[in-house]
Amino acid sequence: MKVKITGRKIEVSDKLKEYAEKRISKLEKYFQQLIDIHLILYVEKIDHTAELIINGDAVQFHAREKAADLYSAIDLLIDKIESQVTRYKDKIQSRKGFGVENSFSYDIKSDQGKEAQLNQVSNKPVDNVEAFLQMKVDKKDFILFKKGVSLVDSNVDYANKNYAIIYKAEDAYRLIEIPFGKKDGGVIGCESFVEYDLNVVSDSTSNPEIEFKPRETCDVKRFTLDEALDVIEKNGDRFIPFFNSETGYFNVISRKGKEYEVYVPAF
Repeated sequence: MKVKITGRKIEVSDKLKEYAEKRISKLEKYFQQLIDIHLILYVEKIDHTAELIINGDAVQFHAREKAADLYSAIDLLIDKIESQVTRYKDKIQSRKGFGVENSFSYDIKSDQGKEAQLNQVSNKPVDNVEAFLQMKVDKKDFILFKKGVSLVDSNVDYANKNYAIIYKAEDAYRLIEIPFGKKDGGVIGCESFVEYDLNVVSDSTSNPEIEFKPRETCDVKRFTLDEALDVIEKNGDRFIPFFNSETGYFNVISRKGKEYEVYVPAF
C-alpha cells in the first residue's frame, strides 16, 4: 500500500507519520486493490486539519476532519472515512448486476454541514457526440463523462483521467476539458482548461453533425466542494460545472428543490 503524507506549510514529525500510517493501515482490509492513499495535514488558526484521499477498487474516497491537535484529527478522519467506505461496500453488495460501467450514489455532508447526494458517473469511455446525445436523451442540461481516446500510449495512465463536461450555457452548449498534455503533474490552473462552443450543424438522434469551436475564455472556475455549495446556494443556480481543487477533477453540482447533487468521476 502506497501512503503519501504531506504537511501543508508544516513539518510532519516521524512520530506523527508513524502514527498516521498505523491508523491508515486499518483501512487496507476493505480493499482488494489499493492504488494510493494521500494524507494532507495542515493548521489554520486553531484548527488542526487532516484530509485523506484514497484511490482503490476503481473508486475515490475523500474526507476531512478538524480537531484541537493533529493526532485527534487523524483519529476522527479514519473513523469518518471507514464509515464512508463501509457504506459504499454495503451498497455495492446490495446492487445485483452492478458493473464498473454503471453509476451509483451515496450521501455526503460538507464541512459546513450541508448535505448532498454524491453521484459517481459511468467510467465507460465515450466520444463527445455520444456524450451530447446521452445528455439529450436524459433531458439534462449537463453531462460529466469520460472521453474515449483514439491512440493509447502505454506510458500514460488513462484510468483516472480525461473526464470532460458538456453543459448548457443560456441557449448554447459548451464542452470543457483538460488536454492530456497538461496533465503532467503539479497544480492544474484555469489556464489549462479548454472550452468549446458546440454548433449543431445537423440535428439527428442517431448521427448528428456537431462542430466544436475553441473559445478564447473559459467560464468554469476552481472551487472546493464547500465553495461550490455556497455559490449555488447564494446565486440560486440550477447547476454549476466546476473544477474541484481538492480532488483535481471536474465536478458538477446541481439543485433539486432544497437538495443538492454532486456529480463526480467514477474512479
